[in-house]
Amino acid sequence: MQDESPYREKKRRWQRFMYAYNTVMCFGMGPPMIIYQIFPRWLMRWPYDDPVMMGIYGTIVTSVGALSAAALRSEDNYEKFLPLLYTQILYKSMACAFLARELRKKEVPSWGLWLTFWFFAAYVAMLAQAIPWRKPGGLG
Repeated sequence: MQDESPYREKKRRWQRFMYAYNTVMCFGMGPPMIIYQIFPRWLMRWPYDDPVMMGIYGTIVTSVGALSAAALRSEDNYEKFLPLLYTQILYKSMACAFLARELRKKEVPSWGLWLTFWFFAAYVAMLAQAIPWRKPGGLG
C-alpha cells in the first residue's frame, strides 16, 4: 500500500493557505460590497447594477470569509470545511465560463471583466491544488 502522508500533508498546506487567503480576500471585498457599493463599481468600472444583488453577493463573500476563518481555528476542521472549497471551485468555474463568453463579444470589454476572469481562473487553479482528489488509501 502506498504511503499517503506526503500527499495529505501537501493538501493540508494548500488547504491552510486557501482558508487564510479566503479569509483575507473575502473580508477585504465582502463588507465594501455591502456597505459602500459604489466603490467596487467605480474601482472595476462595472456598469450600474441592482444594489440588492451587489449586497447579496457581498454577504455571500463575507460568509465565505467567516467560514474560512472558522476552518483555520483547528487543523482537524480542514476536512469538515471542504464543501466550502468545492462550492467555490464550482461557482468560480461557472463564472469563468460566463465571463469568457462575455469577453468574446465584439464590443470592447472593461478591464474589470478581464481582471475578474483571470483572478477567478487563478483562484480555481489554487483551489484545485487544495482539494484532495484521491481517496485516503487509494491508488488514484
